[in-house]
Amino acid sequence: MAFEIPAHFHEEFTTNVELLLQETMPVMLEGAMPKMYSGKSAQVVKQFGEVEFAEKTGRHSDTVWSDIQHKQRWIFPKDYTLALPVDEEDELRMLNSPQSSYAMAMRAAWARKINAVARDALLGTAKTGENGGTSTAFDTANQQIASGSVGLTITKLRSAREILRAAHVDPNDPLYIAVTAKQVTDLLETTEVTDADYNTVKTLVHGDIDTFLGFKFIHLEELGVDSSSDRRCIAWAKSGLAFGQWNGLTTRIDERADKDYTTQVHMKGTIGATRTQEEKVVEILCSE
Repeated sequence: MAFEIPAHFHEEFTTNVELLLQETMPVMLEGAMPKMYSGKSAQVVKQFGEVEFAEKTGRHSDTVWSDIQHKQRWIFPKDYTLALPVDEEDELRMLNSPQSSYAMAMRAAWARKINAVARDALLGTAKTGENGGTSTAFDTANQQIASGSVGLTITKLRSAREILRAAHVDPNDPLYIAVTAKQVTDLLETTEVTDADYNTVKTLVHGDIDTFLGFKFIHLEELGVDSSSDRRCIAWAKSGLAFGQWNGLTTRIDERADKDYTTQVHMKGTIGATRTQEEKVVEILCSE
């Protein structure tokens, strides 16, 4: 006799995936400003340019207005889906368990997708203008630290911090840096002989601490490389990354009549992200 799919499986499966996400959060979300949205797009930031005071040169003179530049930054959501067939009846009976391999696999896939969307938004093309119709590329001229044919060094970290602080990033705005394991090893090697920072970096390598020079380190092996095969590490202020979710995750567990009544687990999520300001993100190129 065929195994019937209880109606509550949909809700329990989604709950289990979300619980797993809480236990192993997508690492990039910690460094973002998350918010729930609805509709086909969202205006996440309204920005205003700088204005200056002018000297008053006479009494009872007419008011002189100044102009202020208005900017907007937008998130356009994208839908992502994942569907898996369930071939074994024993696996089907386990679907509403937190230990279900399907729940674990889908949780991991969703976490990777969230990380990728946030990563790409930091260095990608942002949508600006009144209706998001203007494309603003990442500012490689001012916000990029060259590789110099070396890996991640303390000098590069200090330079990234200087760029962010020189742009008047709020000192209370948390700073993050996404690196692979190789960059943390590079740091240790550059400080090993004489540098006073050696012991601090050593604890960073061992995972005893996760902050150095004011940056919270995020381990992300899926960072891209440029045309010279240099790793594209990213340093940013938390307010520089906006992450939006639409309607959360939705799950369906159904029989597919067109596939000989095989059970299908289908999950869908809608998310988007954007860099809020060019000055709040720094790309650090690292040779590997």
